[in-house]
Amino acid sequence: MSKTILSVHDGHTATAALVRDGKILACISEERLNRIKEWGGVPSLAIGEVMRVSGVSPQEIDVVVIPSFINPVTSMESGRKSFPRRAFGQASKLTPKSVLRSDMWVKPAVKLLRRFRHTEKIEKALRENGVNAPISFCDHHLAHAAGAYLPSWLDRKKRCLVITADGSGDAVSGTINIAKGDDIERLLSISNYNSIGELYSKVTEYLGMKPLSHEYKVMGLAPYSKREHVQRSYEKFRQMIRINPDNPLLYENISGAWKWQYMDKLKREFAGERFDNIAGGLQLFFEELVTNWVKNIIDETDIHDVAFGGGLFMNVKTNQRILELPEVRNMFVLPSCGDESLPIGAALQQYVSLCQEDGIKPKVSPLGPIYLGPEYSDDEIKASIRKGSLGKGYRVEEVKGIDAHVGERVAKGEIIARFSERCEWGARALGNRSILSDARNRDSVRKINEAVKNRDFWMPFAPSIKAEREKDYIINPKGMKAPYMVISFDTTDRGRKTLAAAIHPYDFTARPQVVEKTWNPGYHKVLSSFEKETGEGGFMNTSFNLHGYPIVCSPQDALWTLRNTGLEHLALGNWLISKK
Repeated sequence: MSKTILSVHDGHTATAALVRDGKILACISEERLNRIKEWGGVPSLAIGEVMRVSGVSPQEIDVVVIPSFINPVTSMESGRKSFPRRAFGQASKLTPKSVLRSDMWVKPAVKLLRRFRHTEKIEKALRENGVNAPISFCDHHLAHAAGAYLPSWLDRKKRCLVITADGSGDAVSGTINIAKGDDIERLLSISNYNSIGELYSKVTEYLGMKPLSHEYKVMGLAPYSKREHVQRSYEKFRQMIRINPDNPLLYENISGAWKWQYMDKLKREFAGERFDNIAGGLQLFFEELVTNWVKNIIDETDIHDVAFGGGLFMNVKTNQRILELPEVRNMFVLPSCGDESLPIGAALQQYVSLCQEDGIKPKVSPLGPIYLGPEYSDDEIKASIRKGSLGKGYRVEEVKGIDAHVGERVAKGEIIARFSERCEWGARALGNRSILSDARNRDSVRKINEAVKNRDFWMPFAPSIKAEREKDYIINPKGMKAPYMVISFDTTDRGRKTLAAAIHPYDFTARPQVVEKTWNPGYHKVLSSFEKETGEGGFMNTSFNLHGYPIVCSPQDALWTLRNTGLEHLALGNWLISKK
């Protein structure tokens, strides 16, 4: 009996996903449709779009699952409202620190706050999209765990570790789980009072960047600082969070501050410190604490295959350090594992639960290509071009074999935006909504920044590499699959030279997309065409969007971005549009 589950995340980077019989049919964040980056709230447009993309009618949906018991964070301010000071901040003065650092208060807090869970807007959006299925709920970190484990490439016949960590979700910031088959058993939780993710976000804000968004900028800035200059910052962070000396499976907040009190503490502690040294100290501390925590868990459980979920594991440099641990045999990191991944995990967990209730063996499909958004036909693209009113300043031509043509143009030094087939889900552009350039030319960075991206000067771009040429460019001794740009690697001598514009210029790491021909034949053909002209199997790939806007989704988005930036070429389906 077929089972179809719709999942709706109404927090930060609101997203909807549709799963049928253990296969992810579609997953779309609302930002791609309403064009407001990292938009939080009820994803009304995405609810309708995942059904349209999948060809699933509202009547076919068996259940709607929401991946949080309590009101989720939609911004830093709403995060404060989710955990009012009168409920926890003042009480903490009367609570022994040992209790505060534990998760003893989490269950009663969630039980209380669950009564105030807002669902009216979700129910309204479902009705407007014709959905009348019953609503269920999934614990926030169970959704992270299920998303990381159930579709992973790990051997699920063996016991696996599933580790989740983020800023906060349902009053928890981290969990340790043991999984086998279709079952996930939680060993322990870490309360959000102890959240290292919250600390990282607050430092991001202290450095003048956008919290819950620009943490990757802090990570990118860190290598520019000198080790001898970051030591003071590093030591100060060590006095804020540590591994629990009595239980090495836990990390704990020893600063005495809740997250809303961090800013005042940071101002006192880091006054006069250079911003790059603060970033370097934070990243050094973060990598050390997280890798030690993971190592302790493996040592305690003697399980060496690990799946990771939650926004903390968007930190690609930390993921690299984890992979380098001798204790780690196999690992899987859910791509774009922030809260935009919650609907995937919640829907898959709900599918498993429904199957188990009915005595059916669940069959969850391993995660493959994550082109889970909308696709546009030739007729739709042609109509968009006609309506685009490009005028005499543009040349529009239909190109036979456009993928090979794009590769040739990139090899000649041109910068081209590529719009093809289904839109990617998540934070990374993986070739279908990307801007491409020759990574041998460092000047590409300046050109793309001036024309479109306006990225901070210290931020690296990333490469796409043919799977057949991976060993030429990145050092990957454990053979970790890397199709999602979710982990960084050291580069080879050749990689440092020929991917110069697509790697970090200070530590020479890359967060690559390794492209399998079977996963994306068209994009693989672009790379092959570039290789034929240059002898190199990789080039620079950055997301197709204007700075501050979401990655483009529709042909109209692509044309708007072309008109409003310094981009000169757009491969839109089978059409090449160039500014004269």
